[in-house]
Amino acid sequence: MEIARENPSTVEHRMEIRMGLVIAVANQKGGVGKTTTSMNLAGAFQSEGYKVYVADADGQQSCMSWCAAAGPETPLPFRVGSINKLEKMIGPEIAALANDYDVVIVDCPPNINDLTTARVLAVADATVIPTDASPIDIWSSEGMMELVERTRVANPAGKFAILLNKSNSKTLLHTQMSAILAESNVRVLSSTVKQRELYRQAAALGRTVFDVKGVRGVKVAKDEIAAVYNEIIALVQEEEFVDGN
Repeated sequence: MEIARENPSTVEHRMEIRMGLVIAVANQKGGVGKTTTSMNLAGAFQSEGYKVYVADADGQQSCMSWCAAAGPETPLPFRVGSINKLEKMIGPEIAALANDYDVVIVDCPPNINDLTTARVLAVADATVIPTDASPIDIWSSEGMMELVERTRVANPAGKFAILLNKSNSKTLLHTQMSAILAESNVRVLSSTVKQRELYRQAAALGRTVFDVKGVRGVKVAKDEIAAVYNEIIALVQEEEFVDGN
């Protein structure tokens, strides 16, 4: 996998993708920013020229609602579709999408007892686990960590990373929770996503931080998501490097 440098003020890395990359966004708890992460990562990849498909596997269909908010006259610059009722066929469907798109981002249901999440993780190249830096969210992520360990048996090439979402890195709680997460067997991304009203505004307008207009604070949010994008690219590149040796 080849990577070239882009404008460091936005997105640094650009991959040459020979086949579709599948990224799962999952956590067993709702309200941790799965959909916001999925949609804005899609915006980051699309802004770099990738053909992107967001697959909504969550029964709440939040990605579909986000897409609908964009309206038919100003559609999102990437495809969004529902795959939440495919059950055992969800893996083959994701594989088929990966043949047609450069990047497939799957927003998983907030319930690890739902077999959908396990089936998605089994075919994902990388899984991003958004979580809030609070004790309740950390505790609720323990089940997710167990699922990751089970998934590694079926998908040993898969990569997993925790994303601290709605965070405030200046608080003692954030520091303490980050230290606890670092003790897990899952990488913690150094990039974080802060709680910003802009993300809600962009969702209400059916946009991402990469194409929303008329709201304040776009640049800092765009740089924030771009930093997460860069780390995911590095994570996948690391996989390719290891596999190539």
